[in-house]
Amino acid sequence: MKIDRGLAVVLGGVLAAAACAPAAGTGGGGGPRITVPVPSVTCTSGPLTSFAQADSAASAMALVGTLPDSAQGPAYTTALAQARRAVAAQPENAYAQYLAGQAALLTGDFAASATYLARSEQLCPELGAYDIDRLQSAGAGNAFNAATGLLQAGDTTAAIARLETAIALDPEAYAAEFYLGLINFQRQNTGEAVTRWRRVLQLLETMPADTSAQENQQRQDVRGNVVNAMVLAGVQYLQREQNEPAIPLLQELTRMVPNSADAWYHLALAQYNLERWSDLVASGQRATEVAPLSHGAWVLYYNAYAGQAQAASEANQTARANELSRQATQVRTRSESLPVRIEGLTIDTGDESTAISGTAVGTGRTAPVTVEFTLYGITGTLGTGQVTITPPAKDQRAPFNLTVANARPITGYSYRVVQ
Repeated sequence: MKIDRGLAVVLGGVLAAAACAPAAGTGGGGGPRITVPVPSVTCTSGPLTSFAQADSAASAMALVGTLPDSAQGPAYTTALAQARRAVAAQPENAYAQYLAGQAALLTGDFAASATYLARSEQLCPELGAYDIDRLQSAGAGNAFNAATGLLQAGDTTAAIARLETAIALDPEAYAAEFYLGLINFQRQNTGEAVTRWRRVLQLLETMPADTSAQENQQRQDVRGNVVNAMVLAGVQYLQREQNEPAIPLLQELTRMVPNSADAWYHLALAQYNLERWSDLVASGQRATEVAPLSHGAWVLYYNAYAGQAQAASEANQTARANELSRQATQVRTRSESLPVRIEGLTIDTGDESTAISGTAVGTGRTAPVTVEFTLYGITGTLGTGQVTITPPAKDQRAPFNLTVANARPITGYSYRVVQ
């Protein structure tokens, strides 16, 4: 969502027209008046015409620009009251709704502005391309900015209202959708958070490329952040032991980011929790491929066969049970031969680089191990980095860290043993 129009821009068309229009006399002590022309649009479905109350509201808004800054706020409030009287007088006149939408926007009443502008466009669809689309975009930007301020102040309830208003004004306000997802995630409303984030991805996928390279890069970064957030949503489901909704979400993520060690591990964990042993074979194996030193991944992979072996034994399928037990033993043997185990990985992307840290757990081997990490973004590989780990004594722990030259949001990581 581009936030590139301020309140001055909103009034630009009105003030420009006012500058070219003859000023009326002050007559009767009512103060100066400006004749503001009706938008030069031909409406095919309803009236877009001037009348006394509408002219009064338009004049009041145009005159605000001649006032000192300290007086403009109250003047906009007065203009909104006049515009509302115009709506009450002729509710089916698109011009009245259009003026009320502008006035509400300028007073910061974004919800009312969304309602008035939407009604104006319903009455006169031609107003959309003429000016309402621009006004709604500006209003959405201002509502979003207000919401971020409220979030910083800790008022999430008011922030939600502003974010929803931003979306009402601009249905493509993907940043507002993203923040609504974050708020719902923080409130443990995981399903709603995922719905919001899926909407963000849908919007970004259908938007045409922007003329601004910066905007296009921002969209890619948002996509990356959304994928990361959805992985965390899958983890949140698991923390609440809600494995059923976690599985389709994590399956979706493994298709989107097939090299994400976190997505594969948590998918395997959800399948393990539900004893879906046959499904666990593929995900457990993949989890060990993208994170070959993860003891947890190997345990899940082992249980994919061990669980099936037990079920076959209980069903008196001796031959099948023996074969599955043999496969489980093979997996366990491979896990026991790891040169070192890695756990507790954290990845932090800053302004210039990505820091990776973790803990090495000794397995009894002593030879140094070089591990190469690869970071992935929404468009592919973002960077790689290597770290040489000297294994600590068996079952002892030692920290390690490395830095990868990357400042873009990552959607996943994998690593491999180089030697």
